[in-house]
Amino acid sequence: MDMKHKNGAPAPSSPRARLHGFAEAEDGSILPFSMMVLFLMVLIGGLAIDVMRHEEKRVAIQQTLDNSVLSASSLKQTLDPQTVVEDYFDKAGMADYLTGVTVDDGLNYRTVNAEASADTRPFFMKMFGVEDFIANADSGAEERISNVEVSLVLDISGSMNGSRINNLRPAARDFIDTIMNNSEPGKATISIVPYSAQVNLGPDLMAQFNAPRITGQDYTSCIELPDSVFSSIDLSRTMSLNHNGHFDPFYGTGSNRTETNCSWYNEWNGNPTLQASNYVLPISGNATALKAKVNAMRVGGNTSIDLGVKWGAMLLSPNSRPVTAGLIARGAVVSGLASRPLNFDPYETIKVLVVMTDGENTTEYKLKSGYRTGLSHIWSSAAGTTSAAYFNRANTANDYYHISDGQWRSTPPAGTTQRTWPEVFHLWSVQRVALNYYNRPMGINTTTQYNNMVEAVYTNKNTRLQQVCSAAKEAGIVVYGIGFEAPDTGRAQVRACASSDAHYYDAAGLQIGTVFQSIANQITMLRLTQ
Repeated sequence: MDMKHKNGAPAPSSPRARLHGFAEAEDGSILPFSMMVLFLMVLIGGLAIDVMRHEEKRVAIQQTLDNSVLSASSLKQTLDPQTVVEDYFDKAGMADYLTGVTVDDGLNYRTVNAEASADTRPFFMKMFGVEDFIANADSGAEERISNVEVSLVLDISGSMNGSRINNLRPAARDFIDTIMNNSEPGKATISIVPYSAQVNLGPDLMAQFNAPRITGQDYTSCIELPDSVFSSIDLSRTMSLNHNGHFDPFYGTGSNRTETNCSWYNEWNGNPTLQASNYVLPISGNATALKAKVNAMRVGGNTSIDLGVKWGAMLLSPNSRPVTAGLIARGAVVSGLASRPLNFDPYETIKVLVVMTDGENTTEYKLKSGYRTGLSHIWSSAAGTTSAAYFNRANTANDYYHISDGQWRSTPPAGTTQRTWPEVFHLWSVQRVALNYYNRPMGINTTTQYNNMVEAVYTNKNTRLQQVCSAAKEAGIVVYGIGFEAPDTGRAQVRACASSDAHYYDAAGLQIGTVFQSIANQITMLRLTQ
C-alpha cells in the first residue's frame, strides 16, 4: 500500500526514490545553460566572420600594394611611380583605401613605398564596443643597378700646378674609395684619363690602334685624332692614325729644352716612372692601383678637354671590348674584366663620365708631314753641341752651314751624323730649329718656318668637345662636369657637356672634395645590389 503525505503527494520511500524525484524536479533548469552555450557559439562564429572579412580585405589590399609598388619601382617604368600605384588601386576598386605613396629616385635606383588602410566595419565586435576594425597594409619595392663603369677625365694642364693638383688628388682618391667600397666585388670599374694638350695613352693602350710608333719614341704614346672621330664615342682600330711625336711647341729660339707636347715634363732623365706617370689607366677594379695613378699624375702643358672626353667615352663603349681583349693579352687589364665595357643596358649597368677642368680648350700641336719621320737636313753630334744644316745650293759645293761660326763648308763638322727628325726635336725646340737651321743659313723667316713645321689645332676644339659629349649622352652615358676654378668659357663648355645643369658643379679650393664625394654618392647610393 502506497504511502502518501497528507496533501496527497506520495511520500519518499527511500533515498533512491528521493534522488529520482529531485532529478524530475530540475528538468527545466538546463534550458538557460543551453541558451548561453548557443549564444557563445553564435558570437564566436560572428567574431570569426568579422576576422575573416578583415583578413580577406587586408590580403586584397596587400596584394594590390605589392603588385603596384613592384611595377612602379621598375627602372623600365616610364610613368610617374605614384600615378602607377594609384592606377592599380583605382582599377581594383580600392582607390579610397590608399593612404600614401613615397618615391625615392636616384641615378641608379628607384624605391617606392605605399600604405593603405580600410575599415572592415565589424558587426559582432560592436557588441563588445569595437566600432572600428582597421585593415592596415604597407609595401615597398626597390630596383638598383649593380654594375658601374666610370671614366674619370682629369685635367693635368700647367695651370693645375700647386694647390689645385694637391686638392684634386685626395678628392679623386676618396671618389675611388666610395665607388669601390660600396660595390660588390667585380661590379665596378674605373678608368683614369689624365689630359693636358694631349692624352698619353701608354704603350699598351696605344698598341690597340693602327698608329705606327715613331722610331725611338717609346716614352710618348699620344695619338692624333682627326675631326671626323668626335661625332662618335667609338674609335676604329683599323683607321690609320699618327703617333703624336715628341717635340717642344712652347719654348723659344734659345731653348734646347725638350718638353714634349704629349706628356709635358721639365725633366725626363730617362726615368720610366716619370714617363709613365700620366699614362691612361684603363678599366680597373683595383682601388690601390687607381689611387696610385692619381698620386703619380704630374702637371704641365695646354688643355684639350675634347681629347680627354673622347678617350674617356671610348673606354665606356661596348664596341671597345676588343681593346680590352688586347689589353688583357698584354697584362694591362685582368682577365676577369673581359666582358667590359658592358653593353648599354640602363637597367643593368650605369656608365658615368666625370669631366674635370680648371681651364678651357686651348691648343694642341701636331708636326706636319715631312717633319715627323725620316732623315732631316741637319747633322749633329749625339749631344747636339756641334751641328750644321745642309742645303743643296746652286753653283757651289759649300752646302753645309756650320752653326758654330756661321760659315758654309763642303762637309759637315767632324763627329756629326745626319739626324732623323725625331732625333732633332729630341735635342731642340721647334723654334730653335727654325732659327738656327732655316733662318740663319737661308734667311727664311723663323715664324714662317715654325708654321711650316707645326700645325696648331685650336679653332674647332669646342665643337669637337660638344660633339663627343652629345654622342656620349645619346648612347646612355651619364656625364658629370666640374669647373674647378675655371674661367667662364671653360665652365660654359663643361656645363654644356654635362647631362643637365644638375650634373654640373663649380668648385674652388677644398670644395673639389665635396663635389667628387657628392657625385660618388649619387652613383652608389648605399650598396649596389640587384
